[in-house]
Amino acid sequence: MLFRLAVVASAFALSACAISPSSSKTSPRPTAQPIVTSSATASPSAATSAGPTAPGTPGGAGLVRCDAAIPAGDTLVIGRVGEDSTIVVRDIQDPANAKTLCRFDSGAQSPQFISATQVAYATASNQIVKADIAAGTTTVLATIGAGFGSGQLSFSADGKSYTYIDGNTWHLVTAAGNRVLTTLPPVPARGFNPDEDDSFLSYSPDDLYIALVQTVHTGGTGQTAPVQVRKASDGTLVYSTTGMTMGVWASAPSRLFFRDTAGTVHRWDPTTGASTMLPLKWIRPKASPDGRWIAYTFRTSNVDAVGYYSVQGNAVSNTSPPARSSPRFLTNDLVWYIGEKPCDTCFGGLPTPTGLTYIYSLAGASEVISRLSGLIDVWPRYGGPPAGVG
Repeated sequence: MLFRLAVVASAFALSACAISPSSSKTSPRPTAQPIVTSSATASPSAATSAGPTAPGTPGGAGLVRCDAAIPAGDTLVIGRVGEDSTIVVRDIQDPANAKTLCRFDSGAQSPQFISATQVAYATASNQIVKADIAAGTTTVLATIGAGFGSGQLSFSADGKSYTYIDGNTWHLVTAAGNRVLTTLPPVPARGFNPDEDDSFLSYSPDDLYIALVQTVHTGGTGQTAPVQVRKASDGTLVYSTTGMTMGVWASAPSRLFFRDTAGTVHRWDPTTGASTMLPLKWIRPKASPDGRWIAYTFRTSNVDAVGYYSVQGNAVSNTSPPARSSPRFLTNDLVWYIGEKPCDTCFGGLPTPTGLTYIYSLAGASEVISRLSGLIDVWPRYGGPPAGVG
């Protein structure tokens, strides 16, 4: 999953102190985000589709350059190190001796992994490009039109299929071709609520389904509903609902979790359908590679905190220190997040980053300061749990 609509905050022209567009109101890091080419006051009619690009169209000179070969099987991240603004691919298999392998040119926007040796990124000309690091080739996957959320993108585990948002249209690309799954309602001009607004587009870990959970294209039902689950094979709609936000896939077999605006988590299961889980007003949930845990931000009185939801136990624990937010799993045990502090002069009294980030061990219940100042993507994305987990 990537190109999550965390940038909606900037698209709706709402910002807090000293932050850049990201999946958290307090995060200073670069976050994989969709291409947004219309202004906060632009008419929804500006969200037009540029149409699919011919398969195999060369993507021009690659915007990622590697100094070393990528070791097979190692854990990799895309992010930033220290105060350097360059986005890099970094090998963290041995966290104490992590090393930078590749660097992205500044023109590569919102990069993400397709595989350990293939990445995708957006360009200033609104193209989504696949770069094969090993082969040194590039391919244009799509040319995206204007619109809020245009450019959200997710790949299947084998990298052969992908789904994306282009303006108001939702596409699925498989061996059978590029098809439009649906045309969503246009985006109204309105404000942005960082506690509630989000857009999540992702393949399920088992590649059987694709899900869209969003609060941007609203007003539809059924085929145009803001929350949809479809078969990844042919795009057939299998579930839809409204009034939900903050989606994430977890568990095995794959189950989709999301919450309502009142703060109750729900779960969609391919066999049993939708069910209510527990009261939990999570923000930007992220699943562990094995699907056992979901890390999330939650609000406290003057700073944020990070919590952990047990998929098996349907229970929560808050073991990380306070004043932390925007968690992301590096491995099944290690969680990266940012530090923050109160800010009475910031918009709405929202907290602000301290400039420090951390890596927390679930097993050891301890954290260390991280050199990663920003985290965009992690590979491998999924690591299958034993059958029946969830």
